[in-house]
Amino acid sequence: MVTIKHNLPCILAAIVLVRASSFVRGIAPQKLDLYQPSKDKTWTCLDGSKVIPYSAVNDDYCDCADGSDEPGTSACPSAYFYCANEGHIPAYIKSYAVNDGVCDEACCDGSDENGDLISCPNRCKQVGEAYRKKQSSLKKSTKDGLQAKKQLIDEAQKQVALWEEDQIKIEDEIILKKSELLKLERELKSLESRSRTKKETKVPKCQSGALEVATLKHDIVILKKEIDVLKGILGDMKRDHNHNFHDMAVKSAISGYDEFVARFTRVEARIDDNLVNINIEETGDLEAEEPDQDEGEGEDEDEDDKDQDQDQGDDENATKESPLVEGKHSVVDMVLDKLDPILPSVLKNGLLGKFHSHKVVTDVKEDAPSNQQALENTRKLVAEAKDQLNDLSNNLERIKKDLSTDYGADKEWLKLKDVCVEKDEGEYTYSFCFFGDAYQKSNKDSSRTHLGKFAKFDGGDELYKVHVHDRGTRCWNGPERSVRASFECGVKNEIIDVSEPEKCEYHYRLLSPAVCKSVADAEKDTIENSANNRKPVHEEL
Repeated sequence: MVTIKHNLPCILAAIVLVRASSFVRGIAPQKLDLYQPSKDKTWTCLDGSKVIPYSAVNDDYCDCADGSDEPGTSACPSAYFYCANEGHIPAYIKSYAVNDGVCDEACCDGSDENGDLISCPNRCKQVGEAYRKKQSSLKKSTKDGLQAKKQLIDEAQKQVALWEEDQIKIEDEIILKKSELLKLERELKSLESRSRTKKETKVPKCQSGALEVATLKHDIVILKKEIDVLKGILGDMKRDHNHNFHDMAVKSAISGYDEFVARFTRVEARIDDNLVNINIEETGDLEAEEPDQDEGEGEDEDEDDKDQDQDQGDDENATKESPLVEGKHSVVDMVLDKLDPILPSVLKNGLLGKFHSHKVVTDVKEDAPSNQQALENTRKLVAEAKDQLNDLSNNLERIKKDLSTDYGADKEWLKLKDVCVEKDEGEYTYSFCFFGDAYQKSNKDSSRTHLGKFAKFDGGDELYKVHVHDRGTRCWNGPERSVRASFECGVKNEIIDVSEPEKCEYHYRLLSPAVCKSVADAEKDTIENSANNRKPVHEEL
């Protein structure tokens, strides 16, 4: 008995709370404590602006400026009514839709109508089951779509890697092709100069030597650039490789690289010094003497014989005097000889092998059929080299454009480029090509109208969910046609529907795995959308 007496106040308070709560219509359970009466049976508006009798709550008269005293009636239009919707998802509707004689879809439990005008059945069980079934299907579709998106991203990354590899190869080929073209053009110029004279005369040694030196200097510059590229690659490998992974081949390459860098600095200094000496010798040769071309034919023949003997002597003397001239491509061979013992095998095989394989022999053989034939052959080789160089440059520009194009945050749209989908809408069949064109084709006469070409992404915070196509065929007495395509997650790429809300402005709704999110993110968006659903399904007129 004593225990009951001590607990009686608590029991009575709980009974009062339950009774009070049962009369607060339109309030969420977690907010019921805000609607309890004070000891003197009054209640304070939630914005604190006014104290009213507790009996004035939900009396169909708006007392509070914030409308908080009428959560269960339509007296305060700025307030919200809470629908419990047991068996489904709770929702809010505007208070002006309460007791208006219309069963709101958002309140499947029918609690928005008190029965004075209409009685609404409780449909939450059926609505909840349909919703959960739809969500289950959506969840599976999202999961499958996400897997398809992952495949798109994987394929895109492989494609980007191939483009980057091709870019490096083409840039190397362009350097070598330019060198080859430079040599051929010099040879062509020499042959054309000879063909303009009545009798072929030998190019003075000083001029031919200058041309040869210029060619060899150009080759050395290319060779040094190639070495710098490979040094950078090996330097990156040394810096970024996994030190915990004991790959002996990698360690050996890094060790060879370290030794090479230490030695190459000294060798490079000697090469640069030799190049400076070549410049000095080249200048001296050009100032030596100019050939006299005004002498008679007989004298020319004698002079030719003398020049040949003199050239042989000069060559022997030059060989003795300068270590830079030791054969046909003496400077290049000298550089290669210096690099050969210090280069690691990975550099030696890749760099020197490629350099040797691309060397072009530019000297005209003494036993060629004729100077004219040699001239024609050289012109053909120059034209072919220019065409090849032009093709390489075009390929390089195309690859650079592909690499710089925005294909989505993870390149998820890349493999969809030029993929097309279409939908028959009865009178017309609409087509849509990713990063391409959109068309409207008449099903009566098969005439086709261009609706626009891809211009940009325009989805705001979710940029890649909306594609804009513009510059379509101009409407008669109207603007150019355009398309605004909105994408939703789906396993396949397909058009859901097409509408024309404004003249010549077409709205496409499409499905694509490229916009799919993870299941967790999709569920989060669904919950946020449900929580933000505070508007009634219908609006009063």
